[in-house]
Amino acid sequence: MWGVVVSVFSVLGLFCFSLLMFGSNGLSFFWLFLELATLCVIPLFFCLGDDDSMLSGLFNYIVVSSISSSLLLCGILSGELLYLLILGLLLKFGLFPFWGWVYKVTLGSNWMVVWSISTFLKSPVFFFPFLLSCGGYDLVSYVCCLTFIGLGVLFWLYSFSWYACWCHMMLSSSAALVIMSFSLSSEVLAFVFFIYFIWCSGVIYFFYVYEDFMLGGIGYYFWFCFLLVSMPVSFSIFYKLVMVVGIFSCGFIVVGCWVLYSISEQFYLLKFLMSYILPKSSGGYVLSV
Repeated sequence: MWGVVVSVFSVLGLFCFSLLMFGSNGLSFFWLFLELATLCVIPLFFCLGDDDSMLSGLFNYIVVSSISSSLLLCGILSGELLYLLILGLLLKFGLFPFWGWVYKVTLGSNWMVVWSISTFLKSPVFFFPFLLSCGGYDLVSYVCCLTFIGLGVLFWLYSFSWYACWCHMMLSSSAALVIMSFSLSSEVLAFVFFIYFIWCSGVIYFFYVYEDFMLGGIGYYFWFCFLLVSMPVSFSIFYKLVMVVGIFSCGFIVVGCWVLYSISEQFYLLKFLMSYILPKSSGGYVLSV
């Protein structure tokens, strides 16, 4: 009961501070509300367990949040420290090469923490064009391309659990949202983010239910295909189509890198679905490929 109360207040705090970011009348207030939203995630680490891995994930989360917060503040206070602002944003969103902490935190937490990081803490993506209006787009573009390529490889090398698999998918979506924020209007980006929010919530809830109750059979495979496999009449292909339409405005190289990642992801998921040697009711763990 106590865990439910803490979760509700933490999510409410995330929601309120995320909204207040958009209503802030200065960069200092934007930074303040962003950090308050970041702090609201901490109680969620204690909702579904208190083992050593959770403490490790919490420690990594606090350290990275503190470092990225300091870098962002330095970049906001001084225009000459633009590179620190860029580093802080890349670290905050877990883009290449700063994605290691995302895996550490995700593997050492629970699905409530993962959902919060994957949804509400991605809302600052709308401020990328404003924060980097003085420069840095080319660097961010290259970083996003490297992120897509690296995640496509990691899907086959580092997918021993659904937590790790979701990290790949979430980070690729983060990179896509970041690069699209420079070329799409605020209204279109808001629509793309809304679709991502729904898809993300559905996938994480699916992973949570499967992990806790070890569901299998026709129902499990239906939702797996509907949410994750890009096949006709699935929500996954609708999400991919929305993303590719947005990414198409970012340039050929970005589109190519995103397509390579998507092919790698879908091949992995299809192999999991069809292979007889892969476990399909192992409590959420992918043991071999």
